[in-house]
Amino acid sequence: MKSLKRFFLSRATVISLICLMLGVVVGGYFIPQRFLTTPAELERWQLAHPTFAILMRWFALDHVYTSPWFALVLLVFLVSLSLSTVEQFRAAFRRTFSPPGEGGEKAVLAAPGSEVVAAIGKLGYLPVGKKGEGRRLVRHPWGYWGNFLLHLGIAVTIVASLMIVLLEKRGLVELIEGEVYVPGAPWTSEERGLISPSLRLAQPVRLDRIRAEFWENDNLKQLYTDFSFLSPTGAAAASYGMHINSTVYHDGIRVFQGKRHGHAFYVRLVDERGGRHDEIFPIPYPPKRDRAGYGEFILPWSPYGLKAKYYADASRRTMAGENPELVLRLTQGRRVVADLPLTRGGTGMLGPYRATLVEVKRWAGLIFIDAVGMGGIFFGFFIIVLGGAFNYFFPPREFTVRDADGGCRVSWRAAGSDRLYRDEYEAILNSFAGRAEQ
Repeated sequence: MKSLKRFFLSRATVISLICLMLGVVVGGYFIPQRFLTTPAELERWQLAHPTFAILMRWFALDHVYTSPWFALVLLVFLVSLSLSTVEQFRAAFRRTFSPPGEGGEKAVLAAPGSEVVAAIGKLGYLPVGKKGEGRRLVRHPWGYWGNFLLHLGIAVTIVASLMIVLLEKRGLVELIEGEVYVPGAPWTSEERGLISPSLRLAQPVRLDRIRAEFWENDNLKQLYTDFSFLSPTGAAAASYGMHINSTVYHDGIRVFQGKRHGHAFYVRLVDERGGRHDEIFPIPYPPKRDRAGYGEFILPWSPYGLKAKYYADASRRTMAGENPELVLRLTQGRRVVADLPLTRGGTGMLGPYRATLVEVKRWAGLIFIDAVGMGGIFFGFFIIVLGGAFNYFFPPREFTVRDADGGCRVSWRAAGSDRLYRDEYEAILNSFAGRAEQ
């Protein structure tokens, strides 16, 4: 049992766990996570990085934060931190309430101990311990608890993170303006903890409006979304507006703005027999005003494949235009059968089909998260900051005073650098014409 405890408390174990955790965070940043990545984008990344693709399949690196092995790492880290936190508590308690010691610098003062204790108290030192004739006074005794708070805060953060890994539920749904997501319908993308069920909203959600702003270099400046939770009658029960990096709270659910957005093109295709087929083609927003956004679609009723691209504005002069241009391309295998550019209301022949661009609307994603433990993470960080403040701003230093013939003996020591606070010690020596002991 003692050997196991030594293993969890050893510096090598703690450093290895910290390095592993940092590696997971860095890997999760560079390796696309399937919750925020489309299957097509994830497949392209795997084809471009075949070695990492193998590791991704073995170690679930595309959803690393909800993988069983990551939960196991958190659990081992928690055991190590818990044992270390207990040790830090014992050390802090011992340093705070221990009897007077003999360490530090020593001097003999030609004054009664009671007068010296009173003078030391005026410097902000508090009486903490007493044993026989010895009296111990400490300035900022709570500073002894800084390391304990640091370990406790990290432990609380790990506990909260483990709860998230086990219980978190999140869903991403991409909606077109005016479209309603009904509770229980499939999510565009979903991620859940190891023991949690699927996320199910209590109310339908309607995406009301999307607005995009761009910088002069065509990069996205901000994406605004208005959406509503609907009542059973279909009326808006609660309406919200948000943007990227903002958060909306509704009935315990946090809602974030997804970064993917674009235009959805309502196209009517009429075949040679007069059959009408109404299709919707959502395509991601183009990266530049003179470059296109691309999409590939399957037409179940047609022997052909369909590829589409569009420009933010038919003039190629702006990213925020109201007249996007859609280009449809009919394919058979690798061969292009026909292509057709269209703007809103335009019509033309696309191979054997007559195509009409009926309407154009915007689409965007909404992320819904039901996370148990997020409050614990913030509370853990608060404790960590508090522990760091105790260590940095309140370094403890202490005097020990013992009565002696014709005066008293004094010892002084400080946590950290003695030089920064030595003036307190020298002030007492000067006040009572003390002489330092060698």
